[in-house]
Amino acid sequence: MLTTVLLTEDALAEHDVDRVVHLHDPEPVRFHVLVPVDTRHNRLVEALDELALGRLREAVTDSGEQPPEQARVRAQAALDASVSALRLAGAEVEGALVGDNPVDDVVRTARELDADEVIVVTQPHLVEESLRRDWASRIRGDLGRPVLHVVSGTDRVV
Repeated sequence: MLTTVLLTEDALAEHDVDRVVHLHDPEPVRFHVLVPVDTRHNRLVEALDELALGRLREAVTDSGEQPPEQARVRAQAALDASVSALRLAGAEVEGALVGDNPVDDVVRTARELDADEVIVVTQPHLVEESLRRDWASRIRGDLGRPVLHVVSGTDRVV
């Protein structure tokens, strides 16, 4: 059985669940899902991402920072939904919340579990991806194991 650490910033979409569960068919996979409690947003990077994606209205809308309790509730809901969806798809799953900057937590968890790989599922973050400052690039640099970065709800691999 393969062990995969899966980092996601939102609840996994049905498409993403199907994709990761069947990525190594017929080999069974055990997932350890991590969701960051995101209380801090880099508003400049978010605005640049929105501009690069052609979403002008979103680029000028200030989403603001979330109070810690609201961020924790949102992250817990995303974790619960992701774990439930993976289990419904037949996967063996555990999960946990991690801090704002999850790279160190992912690397530590992957080493502790002797994980075979890491999968990062995010919305597009064009600025960070192009500068190789996205989570997947940073995890690759620190871990030395396979890291797959997919854009949520798409077949795009970064």
